[in-house]
Amino acid sequence: MRKRVGKMATEIPFPYRVVRSRKRRTASLSIDMGQVEVRVPALVDNAWVEQWLLSKSDWVLPRLAQQREDLADHEIRIEPGAQIFVAGEPRRLKWRRGARSGVVETPDHLEVIISSRVRVAEVDAVHRQLKAWFAERAQSVLPERCEALAEATGLKPAKVVVKDYRRKWGQCSSSGTVSLNWRLVHLAPHLQDYVIIHELCHLKYMNHGREFWGLVHRLDADYDQNRRQLARAYPYLMW
Repeated sequence: MRKRVGKMATEIPFPYRVVRSRKRRTASLSIDMGQVEVRVPALVDNAWVEQWLLSKSDWVLPRLAQQREDLADHEIRIEPGAQIFVAGEPRRLKWRRGARSGVVETPDHLEVIISSRVRVAEVDAVHRQLKAWFAERAQSVLPERCEALAEATGLKPAKVVVKDYRRKWGQCSSSGTVSLNWRLVHLAPHLQDYVIIHELCHLKYMNHGREFWGLVHRLDADYDQNRRQLARAYPYLMW
């Protein structure tokens, strides 16, 4: 993989990287975590790439700005005073050394206590403990909420499990198992419900066709707004 930052800064108003492949026959463009990436065949010259990117600027710039705004609002940063959301409510992160490791939640803070026996860097210890705390919280609340919504909707899964996904909020298998990402506990309850309802609807329709979205709409009147809000929360999936 070769990286390149656009040198025509006055013409291409964003940094980017180029990924070349001998197997690729066409160019493609993606924006992920506020970074622009262009994939091209191995022999395409740099001048063509720059001109092609320039022609895409009107498409790239608003999407890049939106992603950077989403990152500012939702990125998980492990540093004192960083804002982390729990069930849609902001908490400020702090940590200290103590006799036993743990996490204490107050209305204003998430306080991580690092055991004096822990020898790894404090930032790494906090990162590990926070993820474990959120995953444990998810195990205690998400299956119960899914079962309540299943009872209310009549869409009852064979099993509900909590998993660690990095690119999706949940999944429904053909065998009727609903899997929910532990990172859902960052979201406000109505967004958690939207994801759960979405997956429950797959018990009836294993696709994203018109009938599927019609059922989602009947069960969640605000689904379209919730869907847009959820799309902006994608940085939670990356930590």
